Amino acid sequence: MPKKNNIIFICENCGETTINWMGKCPSCNSWNTLKPFTEPEENKINVKNINKNNSGDKAPLTSIKKIKTFDNIRISTEIDELNGVLGGGIVSGSVILIGGEPGIGKSTLLLQVASNIAKKEKVFYFTGEESLEQIKLRADRLNINDCDFLISSESNADNIVNTLLEEKPKLAIIDSIQTIYSPSTNSIAGSPAQIKNCAWALMQTAKLKNITIFLVGHITKEGTIAGPKILEHIVDCVLYFEGDDKGIYRILRAVKNRYGAVDEVGIFEMTEKGLLEVKDASRVFTKGINESIFAGNVITPVIEGSRVFCVEQEALVGSSAFGYPRRLTIGYDQYRLLIIIAILEKRAHLNLSNQDIYLNIANGLNVKETASDLSVAMAIASSMSGIAIQRTTAYIGELGLSGEVRPVRFLERRIKEMKKFSLKEVYISKRALKEIESSKVAEGIKIIGIEHISEAVKRLGIN
Repeated sequence: MPKKNNIIFICENCGETTINWMGKCPSCNSWNTLKPFTEPEENKINVKNINKNNSGDKAPLTSIKKIKTFDNIRISTEIDELNGVLGGGIVSGSVILIGGEPGIGKSTLLLQVASNIAKKEKVFYFTGEESLEQIKLRADRLNINDCDFLISSESNADNIVNTLLEEKPKLAIIDSIQTIYSPSTNSIAGSPAQIKNCAWALMQTAKLKNITIFLVGHITKEGTIAGPKILEHIVDCVLYFEGDDKGIYRILRAVKNRYGAVDEVGIFEMTEKGLLEVKDASRVFTKGINESIFAGNVITPVIEGSRVFCVEQEALVGSSAFGYPRRLTIGYDQYRLLIIIAILEKRAHLNLSNQDIYLNIANGLNVKETASDLSVAMAIASSMSGIAIQRTTAYIGELGLSGEVRPVRFLERRIKEMKKFSLKEVYISKRALKEIESSKVAEGIKIIGIEHISEAVKRLGIN
């Protein structure tokens, strides 16, 4: 039989693999990104030829009762917001991948982490994007001159691994994984093969020598980390920076964490002296209850990980100048918005078919939970009618397709945060009313139970 052709084509942008060359990647729709690679021949395992008498070839097994753990396995970064996202600090020997838009603050945050840990431990910083002088200029701007750590502009992954194996630092930072390469891999830096092999080598080094490694990852135009998806499977933790890089607030979110909870968020403010922690998130994502009221603005408490804070949702409804009305969102799922609009039209009898609808979440936060369905619906109804909602009133509830207002999780925690923010009134599902009224959390705040979205719309004054 003729020898099998082992040439495959891999997209440099998303890592999609095909057996034939195409001008356009079928996965990410990028042009001229499919590059040829030679796939190594696979040798099938013959079970009959395995020598069962050779004990050296067996996998080592250990009783789980004999494995010892240590309480001091985590290292504090001295940044509480980052510690919370990581689950209490960085775990020794873990590999952490952090991604985000260019200029959003990835290198700034890691330089601050390096300076804090370098006060007690050995820290190495490897950069393939900037010169040593550029790193020094950033350090001077951040005013981190009271600590010392070693910096290298090395891009050769083999040299980086050899340095880590010999020097054994407590923390190593690679900025970025897309700029380093291994001479043993026959492809350019940033290709899927290079990213996978370099990340795998660094992961093995981290586990072998108990070194914590931070990897900076570039992201694609779709907002995902560039390179093969296996990169996110290799690492222990994946963090994403969110927010407008032109604004001052940044949200750090954990989307994968083997040592803590996912969806935890840390909130930072970008200043000339670096990223500062934001302790009171409710003051960031709302204008305050004493500000002027406008139709279409509604406050609701949301939960991100273990944190609760109040968020302002802004809706703008206006007559469409075209035949097809526009529905645009910033910080909210557009498909969820379309469902809420359909519920308002069918169940609350609001005519939105010829209206442009715009929805915005303040200061770049992405709200994903369905507990804000009711508040989004009321923001749209308020903007359409021109009737403003009092800034001391909040709405909490998930909407069913029938228009039913459903209970949401952690309702007591949400109401406690509302009381801290001086809100006086809240609309919730009637099914959860008895549970809340029997608890002490209801003291000092008026709680109104409703069964259907049409009730909330009528209470607003829309007939």
